Amino acid sequence: MFTIGEFASIGRVSVRMLRHYDEIGLLTPAKVDPFTGYRFYEGRQFETLGRILEFKDLGFKLVDVVRIVDGKLGNDDLRSMLADKRAEVASRLDLDAARLRRLDARLHQREGVHTMITVETKSLPTTRIAQISATAAGFGNENIGPVIGPMYASLAQDLAVAGIGFGPSSLATYEALDDAEGAGIRVNAAFEVPPATSSGTGFQVVDLPAVELAATTVHHGSMATIGETWELLIAWITENGYELAGICRETYLVSMPRPQEEWVTELQQPIVRR
Repeated sequence: MFTIGEFASIGRVSVRMLRHYDEIGLLTPAKVDPFTGYRFYEGRQFETLGRILEFKDLGFKLVDVVRIVDGKLGNDDLRSMLADKRAEVASRLDLDAARLRRLDARLHQREGVHTMITVETKSLPTTRIAQISATAAGFGNENIGPVIGPMYASLAQDLAVAGIGFGPSSLATYEALDDAEGAGIRVNAAFEVPPATSSGTGFQVVDLPAVELAATTVHHGSMATIGETWELLIAWITENGYELAGICRETYLVSMPRPQEEWVTELQQPIVRR
């Protein structure tokens, strides 16, 4: 038997942590002296402690570690938890990598080095679209991506059922919600449709108004990095004597079912001369 101090030292954890594990039923002592309250552990419990530390290191919360370590999870459930955690970590890595690239771009700007994009200024015609809407927690691909992804398949199915041709391009617009919390955004996913099309079950048909002048550029690749292209476009607008004059649009020239690495997206920002 090991005292709590000995067990903590050998297992490379704090005594405080072992007491906490005992309180939540994650790792209870093999024996507690009824008179002194001293905790004692057996050598076999080092294996349990090792599993706890392993899954904590993988990023699992203690409430999940309890489920894993108590042995009641089936192999399929554990595999699912591991896969979900991997996807979460991969998404966080993508976001951090994008932030790192944006930081590098800012540093380059401060040093007088500008990342080049090709910008075209042009008018945008009135466009009839069929659209559906949903709410996302905020701007940024980490919030918008999971929401907008399934929307196009749903809209395409509704249009097909209604016998309406659409495309070839799809579009997206985003509007901040002026509600009680003021944190969410409305995500609008749309396809171009013929001029005579009317609203139907599951979708609304509206006309995107013409824009007299817009600054546009093309983003190639994943939506995870589209924020960087938007930042470069906004910087170009400011540096060239324009200001923003309306809600931006994204037109997907190449998108699903192709992999995101092959996507081509035109960013369209209405502007006026400052």
